[in-house]
Amino acid sequence: MKKILFAISMVLFITVLSACGENNETAQGSEDVEQIVLRAGHNQVPDYPDGQVIHHFADKVAELSDDKIKIEVYDNATLGNENELFEGMRVGSVDMGKAITSVMSSTVESFGAFDLPYLFEDKEHMFEVLNGQAGESLLQDLEEKAGVKGLFWLDQGTRNFYTVDTPVKVPEDLNGLTIRGVQSPIMVDAINAMGGAATPMPWGEVYNSLSQGVIDGAENAPDAIWYSKQYEVVNYYSQTEHFRTPSLFMISLESWDNLSEENQDLILQAAEESEEWGKDLYEEVVDDLLKQMEEDGLEIVEDVDVEAFRGLVEPVYEKHSESVGQDLIESIRNR
Repeated sequence: MKKILFAISMVLFITVLSACGENNETAQGSEDVEQIVLRAGHNQVPDYPDGQVIHHFADKVAELSDDKIKIEVYDNATLGNENELFEGMRVGSVDMGKAITSVMSSTVESFGAFDLPYLFEDKEHMFEVLNGQAGESLLQDLEEKAGVKGLFWLDQGTRNFYTVDTPVKVPEDLNGLTIRGVQSPIMVDAINAMGGAATPMPWGEVYNSLSQGVIDGAENAPDAIWYSKQYEVVNYYSQTEHFRTPSLFMISLESWDNLSEENQDLILQAAEESEEWGKDLYEEVVDDLLKQMEEDGLEIVEDVDVEAFRGLVEPVYEKHSESVGQDLIESIRNR
């Protein structure tokens, strides 16, 4: 009888162990397939070129990971403006985000190089630099000094002067004009060197300041004045092309380090494909916007003496070369 009871007990014991093993395996299995969710922010509408590229990236990550990784994209600065997104990534409260390189320059001085006027010859030159040794060095600086990893670069086109009353064709046309500038010391010095009187001002104040005569003009890319409707209160858009400042889509190193090597590879693959997919998108969109603004009465000034403006900015390089890095500047300009 004792032998029978012992045998029954052993059977029950083994059954319980087997059941526990199945439960652990199921739990482990469900953990393996649990979806990873990363939040990504940017400060524009979804249809904006950068917005389109970021949404494309999110779709690509989902495709490559069989939906095991989900990138939730928050448009319209829902997660904060670009400064707030960058700081959020630094401390790990935001997973991913996009910012213009001027934002990073306050933490990583080498990024200030992109604020220098006439640094790049054209878009092809810019992407060649960004995806070359200089770009790799900048991204390494970003990781070491800010705790943020760059994933892919975005074209922001060129910034140009737009004014209420005076078309800007030569530097003399800027004399006496107050021009709103980005709160970047390098950009302010550049506008002053080209003949204007730079007035740093928050972006949200520019429309009213133009319409009320507080400032005579500003400078930015075509899409910026389209979406802000500033083309309604100015008459001239002069293609001086003095700044070509890219944007960077990034991930917090804290979020990055929590990913497996396999998932990191998937994200890098999606990032590389997305940069290539969106490389010409900005130009296509901007060409259309310029045509629409011209139809609405904005005069596009094309006969600009770009070389005259370019010839005035060398003192800006001399002043800021030490903080930005003379070797970096030379590697870009003399590639």
